[in-house]
Amino acid sequence: MLNFIANLNSANPISMIPLIASAGFIDGIHPCAIAILLFFIAFLLTLRRSFKNILFLGVVYISVIYLTYLAVGIGLFSGVVFFGQPHFFAKLGSWLLIIFGLLHINNALFPQMRINFKIPLSFNDKARELLQKATLPAIIAAAFLVALCSIPCSGGVYAVITAFLASKTTFFVGFLYLLLYNLMFVMPLFIILVLSANPYTLVKLGEWQQTNKKMQNLVMGLAMAALGAVILIFLI
Repeated sequence: MLNFIANLNSANPISMIPLIASAGFIDGIHPCAIAILLFFIAFLLTLRRSFKNILFLGVVYISVIYLTYLAVGIGLFSGVVFFGQPHFFAKLGSWLLIIFGLLHINNALFPQMRINFKIPLSFNDKARELLQKATLPAIIAAAFLVALCSIPCSGGVYAVITAFLASKTTFFVGFLYLLLYNLMFVMPLFIILVLSANPYTLVKLGEWQQTNKKMQNLVMGLAMAALGAVILIFLI
């Protein structure tokens, strides 16, 4: 295991693919965007739309989130390169990631002392209002809003990975990694979208998300803290 981690620090770009892919997937399992997607699909089902229509609108929704997150990542990457201190930002991001991970663990183990990570209520309501229109422009606007507002909710992973890439790769290679990262970020949404073909499955997904928030916080917290520690100790 230690040899594998050490190899991530080598000049071979392919060696970092597992790290980037797993980090993107960890970032993608946060409750913010998943809850909004479940609401969106459930609403379309109440309108008795065909699964083909739900699939199309869902792909549009997820694609807008992908492109928005990608644009933010490119901006962060360029900003780190511009300031010329990629190692400093990578270390800072790693510590912040560990702190955010511990806060998620705190929320799971000590709910009476929880610190919420969620989309602001006003933006949440606006996104739901747009989704209820179920028109293509409204869905694009809602997805853009959700993507921007979910960054504070789960952007700690993204920030540290972007700073890490800026310290280890060229802009072009970093861009390719960001494409992979964001593909893995939206992968949970694609999985949920496909599962929504069965309304019963959709209901059970919604129930599971509501009843397992403690486990979600614990798993995400442990994953974030471990990722931050690995990058800080072995890769910077």
